[in-house]
Amino acid sequence: MVATFRWKVYTGTNAATESPDAAPGSNAANLNFMTADAYDSAGTDYQTYPITVPAASTAYSYERWLRAHLSGTFNLINNMKFWKSAGTLSDAALAIKAGTSLTGVTPVVTVSTIATADVPTVVGSALDPTPSGGLSAAGYSKYIVMQLHVPSTVTTPGDIGSQTFTFRYDES
Repeated sequence: MVATFRWKVYTGTNAATESPDAAPGSNAANLNFMTADAYDSAGTDYQTYPITVPAASTAYSYERWLRAHLSGTFNLINNMKFWKSAGTLSDAALAIKAGTSLTGVTPVVTVSTIATADVPTVVGSALDPTPSGGLSAAGYSKYIVMQLHVPSTVTTPGDIGSQTFTFRYDES
């Protein structure tokens, strides 16, 4: 038997509100960076809750919390990797920061203490959201936390463009 993979997106206090279960990957397809702590199921909420370029300093999106749920029959799932595999940000000053966490906390719209490193862009430096010992039964990866940073030096405001993130794991 093969493992079943589904993205789970979280919002709210302690990142406790899980988005509706959907086909693999589809409930994370509209994981927009915005100034609302909500799952953008229609893919248009980012227009209502935009991040504007500040006159000074840096503006931040709400942290985006997600993790992989793996179920089915398998012996072991390990060596999980997460990275940005495609997409160019619309302005060189923009940055997507990322990190992992064992526990969920309330997402913030100030600078994240979890998503602190540039999101990796190659598998060799990918985040490792593998739980300790991997998974030998249905379960979750660590939380993957991302945040968009918009500094006052941005000169091309507007949509950041589509970004593609890849999640990979080994299954035996």
